[in-house]
Amino acid sequence: MAVPSGPSGLDFRALRRREQGLSAVINAVLSAVFFAIVFGLSARPLTMASPDRFALDFVPQGVMVSLMASLVPTLLVRAKLRGIGLATPASVAGIVLRGVACGVASALVLAGLALFGPLHEVPSHPALAFKVVYGALLGLACTRLAVSFLFDRTLKEQAA
Repeated sequence: MAVPSGPSGLDFRALRRREQGLSAVINAVLSAVFFAIVFGLSARPLTMASPDRFALDFVPQGVMVSLMASLVPTLLVRAKLRGIGLATPASVAGIVLRGVACGVASALVLAGLALFGPLHEVPSHPALAFKVVYGALLGLACTRLAVSFLFDRTLKEQAA
């Protein structure tokens, strides 16, 4: 983003970094929890296709992580901006849809690579580590995209 702070002196970069960090941690933890619920924590091989469908698990993970990583930080930051008197976009739907589209696209690519790649199964513990890192990075990326777009829109509102 070109402008490090807004008209009120709010440090947009620091706020965005904070939201990205929180999103990464929360989505890493949630990814681990849902992995444990779906696949368990015992050491075993997980098949990419049937019966475990590990590859396809990237799709619901990508949808949920991108949705929450776009929606929640956007609403929280928008409330903070409004609280200090900055005009923000009336709707965040476009911002959230943009983040979800990126998350779904990345999930579909990963699912396709995993499903049609050379591996037919993976050990569960490295799979868990990969899902946790993927959840954290996807959460960070979607939050960055959404919050940056919100800041851009807010600055345009201020200039108008």
